[in-house]
Amino acid sequence: MASSREEQLRNNRRLARQFVGLVAIVLIIIGLFTVVSWCVSAIRAALDDTDRRQSYADRLYGLVMFDPLPFDDVSQVDQSVFKQAAIWGCVYQIQASGGSLDDYERDEETGSVMLPQLEVDTYLTNLLGPDYQVEEGSFETTEMNYIYDEERQAYLVPVTGAVGLYTPEVESIETHNGQLHVTVGYIPTLASTTSLTLTTPTEPTKYMDYIFSRGENRQWYLSALQESEMQPQATATPGASGAAAPTPDPQALVESNLGTASSSTEQPTDATPVPEKGADDSQSGDAAGEASSDSQPQQDASSEGGDAGSSDGGAAE
Repeated sequence: MASSREEQLRNNRRLARQFVGLVAIVLIIIGLFTVVSWCVSAIRAALDDTDRRQSYADRLYGLVMFDPLPFDDVSQVDQSVFKQAAIWGCVYQIQASGGSLDDYERDEETGSVMLPQLEVDTYLTNLLGPDYQVEEGSFETTEMNYIYDEERQAYLVPVTGAVGLYTPEVESIETHNGQLHVTVGYIPTLASTTSLTLTTPTEPTKYMDYIFSRGENRQWYLSALQESEMQPQATATPGASGAAAPTPDPQALVESNLGTASSSTEQPTDATPVPEKGADDSQSGDAAGEASSDSQPQQDASSEGGDAGSSDGGAAE
């Protein structure tokens, strides 16, 4: 009896050890799967820079809208370019964040939105750095005039008065020689296209490199704008010979259509005018006169239609 009891205790201990071992194996497997999933998520987050590219697209929206010329230093650029970009960049950020311009004060005379100077200055500081100094006041650009209200320290923004030429799409963000190169694709808006269709383009038609340098607190601030080596892909369909079909000139196309329409409505110079028919002209005489473009219409010999026939002959002459 004693040996059987000891054997039973040994079996119980063996089963307990096996159970504990099985639980440990299951926990190890779960832990491995958890660690692997964390590693995969970290790698995906490291490789996927979608949020970062979108943040730079939002940051550069106001500049891309009006397609500024390239520059090597921000000090070379007229302040009106950056102030205009800041105003419309603020308007875009307000709408993109779910806000509404109806929450802002309106000018009673013009109905324009009163955009606070503080928001414009904050936008410029985030874009160009705290060292960039802006002179407040009214200014004008090739697009419109911007009025500054000194009493309320705000810009009058006619929201319906400007339409941007392009919208930004950041293609890549790379670091070269201590500078950040942000390649931006310019997608034309409907107002900037010369196409005869009403379809808005969805692919960039050109690319520009926005150069950022390290500034205060190791933040990146815009320092230059250069033409990019990246070129837009050809969208033309190959013709029968395999070469890309040339894009027709919209103005030439319109003039061609107008010329075709006008030539189709003109009467040949050698055609004989069709005389007016008398009251008693026979139907057979009408058909014969219309069928032959070179012959004169026959006059009606009847006495009742003599006057009408005579007038017809005079018109034919």
